[in-house]
Formats: sequence, C-alpha cells, structure tokens
Amino acid sequence: MALVTSPVLAATPQFDGGPTVSTEAGNTLLAWQSDGPVRLELASDDAFSDARVIYAGSAHSYFLSGLADGDYRLRLRTQDGGTSPSLTVSVRHQSLSRALWLVAIGAFVTLLVIGAVLRGARDE
Repeated sequence: MALVTSPVLAATPQFDGGPTVSTEAGNTLLAWQSDGPVRLELASDDAFSDARVIYAGSAHSYFLSGLADGDYRLRLRTQDGGTSPSLTVSVRHQSLSRALWLVAIGAFVTLLVIGAVLRGARDE
C-alpha cells in the first residue's frame, strides 16, 4: 500500500497593519507574517515594473529608511511564487520652513535657560 501525500502549500505572506503606511521621517519598520523565507520587493508603481529586491531571508521585519518624498509599493514573494497584497508607503517630509522654526524656538529656549543659570549664579 503506497502512501500518497499532496504537497503542503504555504500560506501567502501578509504585512502586519493596513494597506498604507505614512511617514514624515522617510523611514518605517515593516513587519509581516510568513511560513518561510521571503523576498521583500520595492517598486514605484502598482504594476511592480521596476521592482527590486531589498531583502531576502527568514526574518519577519525590516527597517526601511532613506526614502525621499513619494509613494512606494512593497510586496512579499515566497520561494514558491506566492505574493502578498501590496503595501503602500507614503513619505511626506515636513517642510524646511517648519524645521527651521522649530530649530529657532529650541535655540531661543536654550538661550533663556543659559541666561537664567548665569543670572542665578551671579546673584549668589
């Protein structure tokens, strides 16, 4: 009597969270569920015509950084060809004027603190 087995199909990998991630810093931590090794692909369009592999292995997370403003598409592929639903990472850095205002406010507060310390030290 021969034992007949059917191949076990791995579940399709899935990203944790929703279909869209937004960031103002140009980086994000991606996490996913998979039964085995995956390839993480990054593309600039929904068709993945310019997809490039940015990670391959058995980990379940990847820190993606250094992204310029724009929308990026990511997907996971298994060794047997299974593909996850795509994830969109939307990067919108804060404006330069906002950053400069925050630096100016920080510098002003720092000068006030230094002045208070020096004035208090002088009174003793």
